[in-house]
Amino acid sequence: MKVQLLYILDCPWCVKTKKLIKESLEELGVNAEVEEILIDTDEKARKYNFVGSPTVRINGKDIQEEVSKGQCLPCEELAEYSKETTEFVRQECRCGCRIYFYKGEQYPYPPKEMIKEAIE
Repeated sequence: MKVQLLYILDCPWCVKTKKLIKESLEELGVNAEVEEILIDTDEKARKYNFVGSPTVRINGKDIQEEVSKGQCLPCEELAEYSKETTEFVRQECRCGCRIYFYKGEQYPYPPKEMIKEAIE
């Protein structure tokens, strides 16, 4: 099994998502390759069909096929005020963060149960 985490630099939800992936694999007793892919250019975004940060794919399949995006305060601040942030990241932040929907709730990252279901 191969798990991919696609993310943009400074994404506030990617560290949490990485932790949830690791915990999910451990709890399920699954040994998998986890590949972290930094999306920092338009070329990489096209190459990986990037739909927003964070994105989790299991064996190439997105764990939530329907994609929604929305604004979040950390990204708005990155887009507006951070001088070190690349133009690509600022552009992504202005477009909005990826939103996950699970069991009637909205999350800025995939919840652990969603990840575990996708792994199973």
